[in-house]
Amino acid sequence: MRILETKMVTGHIRVLTGLHIGAGKDAIEIGGVDNPVVKNPHTDEPYIPGSSLKGKLRCLMEWTTGRVKANGDTWDGSDEKDPERLASDPVLRIFGTTNRGWKAGPTRLIVRDCALNAMWRDDVVERGLLFTEEKFENNINRIQGKAGIGIRKTERVPAGAIFDMTMVYRIFDAGDGGKVDEDFFRELLKVMRLLEYDALGGSGSRGYGRIRFEALCVDGKDLQKDFEAIPPDEITQMARTA
Repeated sequence: MRILETKMVTGHIRVLTGLHIGAGKDAIEIGGVDNPVVKNPHTDEPYIPGSSLKGKLRCLMEWTTGRVKANGDTWDGSDEKDPERLASDPVLRIFGTTNRGWKAGPTRLIVRDCALNAMWRDDVVERGLLFTEEKFENNINRIQGKAGIGIRKTERVPAGAIFDMTMVYRIFDAGDGGKVDEDFFRELLKVMRLLEYDALGGSGSRGYGRIRFEALCVDGKDLQKDFEAIPPDEITQMARTA
């Protein structure tokens, strides 16, 4: 097995509604933020962890290809006896697997952490604005029709923020001349389009985390037009082997 090609996918992630990717908190401060966003410890700027973006893309593809079980577990190919069928699985091939029966090489997709776009960041600093906002949330008493106790303060990256995205997609010759990996690159684009219909980060059902991919390029060549041209009815029609 050898690597045949490396596709460098670059672009922007534009936040359309407040984005919350949590960082956790060691201590609770009076009047402080209950749910802070993850930030670079050296610059205190929010960023999108590559693990969060990759994990969401994988999750969407797992749901779309029908491999999420009733108990919440996902199919990992452990019960598949045919190595060729296992090697042709899009989720395992693109996103990786710990399955000991896997013989088709390493993870095809590498997702880097997404830092704030420099131009957007400098504009925010110049205007004296903040990189994040604080949103208050509460529970509603269904009988009384009014807010209950326990106000939560959640930190979010505001709508309009732009992050720089870099992903690497590797094509290997696993006895097929790289054809399967080449075909699965479109499956990756389709699940990225699906993410635009879904949400990134937490509280997506409450309006958080709507994003849009912009200025996409592959190896410096325009990819945005082909990305946007994927028909809506094809977005959820992904390769299935499970």
